[in-house]
Amino acid sequence: MTANTHDNARIWQVSELNHAARNLLETRFGLVTVSGEISGFTRARSGHWYFRLKDMDGQVSCAMFRNKNLYCQFEPQEGDLVHFKAKVSIYPDRGDYQLIGEKMQAAGSGNLQQAFLALKKKLLDEGLFEEQHKRPIPSHCQRIAVISSADGAAIHDFLKVLQQRMPGLAIDLLPVTVQGPNAASEAAKAIELCNLMGQHDVIVLTRGGGSVEDLWSYNDEHLARTIYSSRIPTVSAVGHETDFTIADFVADKRAPTPSAAAELVSQDQSEVLHRVNQLERHLTQLWRNHLQHQRLNLSRLEALLQHPGQKLEDQSQRLDHLQVRLEQALKKQLLEKAAYRSQLQAKLSNLTPMHFIKPQLTQLIQLRQRLNTAQQSQLRQHQQQLSNTAAQLNQLSPLSTLARGYSITRDEDGKVISSASQVKPKQHLKIKLHDGMIEASVR
Repeated sequence: MTANTHDNARIWQVSELNHAARNLLETRFGLVTVSGEISGFTRARSGHWYFRLKDMDGQVSCAMFRNKNLYCQFEPQEGDLVHFKAKVSIYPDRGDYQLIGEKMQAAGSGNLQQAFLALKKKLLDEGLFEEQHKRPIPSHCQRIAVISSADGAAIHDFLKVLQQRMPGLAIDLLPVTVQGPNAASEAAKAIELCNLMGQHDVIVLTRGGGSVEDLWSYNDEHLARTIYSSRIPTVSAVGHETDFTIADFVADKRAPTPSAAAELVSQDQSEVLHRVNQLERHLTQLWRNHLQHQRLNLSRLEALLQHPGQKLEDQSQRLDHLQVRLEQALKKQLLEKAAYRSQLQAKLSNLTPMHFIKPQLTQLIQLRQRLNTAQQSQLRQHQQQLSNTAAQLNQLSPLSTLARGYSITRDEDGKVISSASQVKPKQHLKIKLHDGMIEASVR
């Protein structure tokens, strides 16, 4: 039976599926503009360009055919930051997801782009971008420092998201200028101030989008080194999703937008409440299980606990059993003796010579008398021994002591009173007699 007849599902050919997926991607996305850094650039003999666009967190394969790259206004180089207008597609022969280029523009302009790439390479070679130096963003932030313009759209978007997700989160805004000659130094001083205060769980560096020139202060080397040396984890949310600055690369985490940064450093209050409710139910169940376990232990201990009177009764019953066993042993011994005597009599009756019987008859009578005398003496001896043993056991029994007029005095906690120094005036006592209990008070 085939899968087609089993579940009525269509069976796709590989090439058919790849073509369907390509049509779906091209129809769904159309033309998109992607910002990234050129990597692995190759110029084929046909004149087509093949390369990858990458950022800090991912990469995508790209192709720009000759009839399109002829109109490119610059010669792409390895490491160039570009804006690539392309169609999202799939190369069906291999099933590879790729971008088919229509237009390419340099993301920077002139000297600024060269300066950006030079500083990026310098800091990259020094290891400032390495993942091993990046600290994780705390999952439960309680106090956040935001370094941004006090009246910009970025801070308003950031606070709006926080108000929706976690209204009670403490936010300290350190207002700075976000562009111009003093912006980088003000941002660096604000980071240093946060580290001196030591009150924040994370620092968020954010501003809205703009041109390369508008965002240039976040490509400052001193600011980058200040972010790197910060003891407090840092989040960079500068510009739009397609904008990249040196601050993004050196920060512990990059957020594509201020709103995304707010989601990164905060928890959803409803999710937290749901988790707290789950923990509460779990703890309640654990407590109930523990309580039930303790109750079972208490019941088991109560079952093991016996009253002293019960032990006395057990000992008395054991004494009765021993007495019965002793009597049975004596009876068994007497029976064995009688059986042995019967055997002797049978042997004597088999001796037919009369001359031998007569001399032995007198001796037999004597032996019989001696045997009876010995048996009676032994019986009396065993009976006397049994009486002595029973008397000794009876004397050792606490019930016999109580029957002779003695009593057992205990305090309120059940402790036996053996001396007058153990009692105090007005103390309540319990006196155990052989036939009952008396409660008394000391005067």
